[in-house]
Amino acid sequence: MKALDEIFLFLEKEFSSSIINRSSIKFFSILNNFPDSFFEIDTFDNYLKNSFFLKFSPLVVVVSIILFFSFSDHPLSIIGTLTFILGTTSFYIGTLVEIPKVRKINKKYFMPLVGIFSILFILSLVKIESFGVYVKLSLIPIILIGLNERQSKDFFVSLLMINIVILVKGYWALSFPFIFFSLAYLFLTYNGRFIKYLEDNTYNLVFLLLSLGFIFYILDIAIAGGIPLFEVQARNSLDPLFTAVSHLFPMGSILLISYVGLVNKYSYKKARFISIFFTIVSLILMALLGYRTQVIFVLLGALICGSMVGIWRKSELILLGVVSIGSLFVLTIARDTILGVNLSLIESLKTRISLTTDVMDILANMGGVFGLTNGAVHIATHPFLARLMPGVAYSPRRMMAVLVGEKSISVTSSIFGPLSIDFGLIGAIISMAFLGFFLSNLYKIADKTKGERKIIPVGLYSMVLSYTIIGIETGIVDLEVLLLFIISLAYILFIINRKII
Repeated sequence: MKALDEIFLFLEKEFSSSIINRSSIKFFSILNNFPDSFFEIDTFDNYLKNSFFLKFSPLVVVVSIILFFSFSDHPLSIIGTLTFILGTTSFYIGTLVEIPKVRKINKKYFMPLVGIFSILFILSLVKIESFGVYVKLSLIPIILIGLNERQSKDFFVSLLMINIVILVKGYWALSFPFIFFSLAYLFLTYNGRFIKYLEDNTYNLVFLLLSLGFIFYILDIAIAGGIPLFEVQARNSLDPLFTAVSHLFPMGSILLISYVGLVNKYSYKKARFISIFFTIVSLILMALLGYRTQVIFVLLGALICGSMVGIWRKSELILLGVVSIGSLFVLTIARDTILGVNLSLIESLKTRISLTTDVMDILANMGGVFGLTNGAVHIATHPFLARLMPGVAYSPRRMMAVLVGEKSISVTSSIFGPLSIDFGLIGAIISMAFLGFFLSNLYKIADKTKGERKIIPVGLYSMVLSYTIIGIETGIVDLEVLLLFIISLAYILFIINRKII
């Protein structure tokens, strides 16, 4: 770790004199010349000051799940109903759980624990047909090793390297749990300069997200040979990698809202104008790609982030929410018209939700109590990892479509579908509880952190909450979304280690 810090110190000095850093400074100097916002509504603020729904706590997810499933006119099976009720309940329980304060385990248990883990790990490799049992058992000693008073970095670094090799060899289900716990431990004990540099120089991160996203957006449109919203062929010609990188632009816009809302050099009205301007630009760019998910993400992220940093008044949140829903309806109508779909908006909405819940129900029955695909759906989010699975080179939604008998389309299956088919009812309950715990603690960090150090946690929480709400319908199975969740989790672990909450 010390060597990494020295390397980063060198890179930091080089970066400070680079064209990227100079461009970042120039970009924000241009923002200083933006006009002040004249748009402001506060008519109902006194009545809304204590509104639960406008605080954007993780409990908004619970309400959203219930509302979503209430729109479905198709009944669920017993196991589908249990998945919905117990999954939602476990999410709520997860939001109530605080970060535990655990005691360290005596050093004398280190080697015995390493021995037990080594035996189970070797059995996982030798008994490959039943490795799942040994992998699950090995998680007990690996957690205890992480809690040991003895310095365990060397152990977890070695374990990480070994399992990366195993992953490349194609044994993704065996390697992923160990990779996850190794990275979690390393982030939990990391005291290096990288994250501290980002917190002190957030403007560079904002500029990189915006510039990279915009460059790849232009390249993606150029490759497509047209505007995807208006041309079906152009949409089918979009490059998946370029499209994913172009989504950095709305992420950068949301983080920019957090930045201008919390940095003292921007007046309240100037911060509002910058936020409105980049929200509109992001909406236009994402709408032209024809993906409603990103349009909703921009709207939700801008509303949540702006609310948390005090840019929007509560009255404006309601107005912007109504406008957002209206914009989504217009986009849906435009898309359906182009595709030749002859359904009313309400009928289209109910049909989509009913189909999604039906797919979830089928997957829940296929997954049963303990799951069927053992993580394959989530692993398939990355094309390279998908190709490691023999005969299953699909995207997650395409893979789920094949599982339910649809050979030529992709499907959505709600937030519960991927969890149910991969890990079963038990896995869905545990995963939703962890998601509630994760969102709740990220929210607390964003709420309690003071000053400009608040920029990153507020931005991350706004994006994670937005994608979670969207994931209620789509499932959380997009690569950039999972990467965002992993980055946010790593940040939480770093904050815990730094003990600022």
